[in-house]
Amino acid sequence: MTRMKPAVLLVSLCLFLIPATRSALAGKTQPITMSLPAAALHQTISALLPLPITLQGQGKQFEGKISIDSISKLTIGDNLIGLQGQVSGTDMKVTTNIGGQNIQLKVGKLVLPVTCDIALRFDREKKILYCKPQFHNPLNGKNNSAQTLLPLLNSLSDRWYKVPLEKLTPLHGKVGTQTVSVQMEVIDVQAGKDRLVFKFLPIAGKK
Repeated sequence: MTRMKPAVLLVSLCLFLIPATRSALAGKTQPITMSLPAAALHQTISALLPLPITLQGQGKQFEGKISIDSISKLTIGDNLIGLQGQVSGTDMKVTTNIGGQNIQLKVGKLVLPVTCDIALRFDREKKILYCKPQFHNPLNGKNNSAQTLLPLLNSLSDRWYKVPLEKLTPLHGKVGTQTVSVQMEVIDVQAGKDRLVFKFLPIAGKK
């Protein structure tokens, strides 16, 4: 099956977050709430485009490079992010079996407008954010692009992907001559009313 690196479409959230760490003092600290509007998320993701989708598995049936080229619309609903945009494939090759023989067809560059719904789920016990994409063709087309790219994109929808919050950079600042490092432990993530809401427990220390 095709696999996409975890949270390809949500990796831009990392620009707004600070890495999660554990601390014995965290339970004594009041949580901080941060609200991220859909417009801010849309602008940030657009600045990162094109975003590649890594193909793994699929045997030798499909070859090529797939990327998300543009996002024309982004909405945030009840633990769901909706996207409309364009996906393209370059150097695409499809291997089919005809009469017991494998024949490779070179289809070159493909462009496909799609919609994508990304379901969100936060595990409060493990402090892990998961996402699950589901791609659709808004035109319901049966052209060559749809027939080749949609099966690849749809195969990404069979599992939940972890958002790598632990890889984010902490926030550092100067207080006099001291460098203060502020890290955050994510304790909740919710989506709704066209915004993402994060709750953190701050952990400060000297560096």
